[in-house]
Amino acid sequence: MERSCARQSGAGRRLLWLLWVVFALPSSGETALLPEQVLVVVNEATADSIRLGRLYLELRKVPEANLAPVSVPDAEQITRAEYEVKLATPVRQAVEALGRRGIRIRCLLTTYGIPLRIGAVRPSTSSPEEIRTHRDRLGHVQAALDSVAKSGPFPNTGGAGDAPDAQALRAERLRLRAELSRLLGSDTVAAVDSELALVLSGPYSIARWQPNPYYQGGRRSAPTETQALMISRLDAPTPAHAETLLRTAVAVESSGLEGHAYLDARGLDSARGAYGRFDADIRKTAHLLQESRIPVTLDNRKELFGPGEAPGAALYCGWYSLAEYRDAFQWVRGAVGYHVASAEGRSLRDPKRNYWVKRMIEDGVTATLGPVAEPYLEAFPRPSLFFPLLMSGQYTLAEVFAMTSPYLSWQMILIGDPLYNPCRKRPLYPLRPVPAP
Repeated sequence: MERSCARQSGAGRRLLWLLWVVFALPSSGETALLPEQVLVVVNEATADSIRLGRLYLELRKVPEANLAPVSVPDAEQITRAEYEVKLATPVRQAVEALGRRGIRIRCLLTTYGIPLRIGAVRPSTSSPEEIRTHRDRLGHVQAALDSVAKSGPFPNTGGAGDAPDAQALRAERLRLRAELSRLLGSDTVAAVDSELALVLSGPYSIARWQPNPYYQGGRRSAPTETQALMISRLDAPTPAHAETLLRTAVAVESSGLEGHAYLDARGLDSARGAYGRFDADIRKTAHLLQESRIPVTLDNRKELFGPGEAPGAALYCGWYSLAEYRDAFQWVRGAVGYHVASAEGRSLRDPKRNYWVKRMIEDGVTATLGPVAEPYLEAFPRPSLFFPLLMSGQYTLAEVFAMTSPYLSWQMILIGDPLYNPCRKRPLYPLRPVPAP
């Protein structure tokens, strides 16, 4: 077992990282997110949505004018046409109307009853015959790969690990999958929230993603004319769970978050492509948090934390258990965490599924995030950026998510009160000097 409790070394690494943060983060005079800058979107066809929206206005002192009722199906998925007409248009109109009154909206909060996903839009050139042909070809390639695998281990081919025929078959399978995805419109599936973040922007392609102009992870940002809003979701498997998210966030802010940070890497070599780099980032996070005010446990085994191995969990990031939540945690009030795996936010209501986002909320987490479909690894916030910013106490949950999410018009959702700042009263990480939000 490779497990460590990181605490007191690594000051040089932390300083270098802090210098990078200070120079990378925006230097504008923007102030922190305020309650009057949040627009609360409710589904007027769902009583629970309206009740939660009004409760949010009350507890967070958000003006009554900032309640935006829409009428959408009470379902987890809607069509692109329903999204444009019944959701995007009225939200855009509400933001613009408030703007004319001198009220600047910077953040949207969707509530229980607002759909999670926007369904696929097939290209007009996509025909059933072409889709069937590609599926047949993909089936033949997969069958050929299965046949090669049964013949025994692939011979060594200069480090590639596969025989030439296997390499060619894998490359063809990858190409066919990508083309079939395009024909089916799979790359047009999006999280409602991620699309709404660009509700004020001009026309853009809905295929795949758009760069997030607020992202501070080192990539080139979007053009300056892109108008993006921060966004979060007060949603859960039940309205009662959603209300608990809000009430817990408000209560924990008054005392501060306490507990233990758990980071679950897999021991991968950082040279192993994207997987290796992300695994190294989890280990890097453990090093960065050595000087935090809470104990930090890094598990570098291939296995995930097991039952009873994560007591007093306040913060968590780990991977990779696909759609199968591992009940290893005793979550403290106000806990924030996320599990890196595909489609862990695909449904919050399906009682038969064990998605991490859904189960973490049911077990007591106050804020989490995840994708509604395959997002690709690079779409997840890097924990080495997400957690130090959150733990500094200088930013709200919505600000941290906006600064650490690479893409919009894509798959990721944030669950929790956008104004939640669990470390405002008791900062857990010494981020100095403090950059503008």
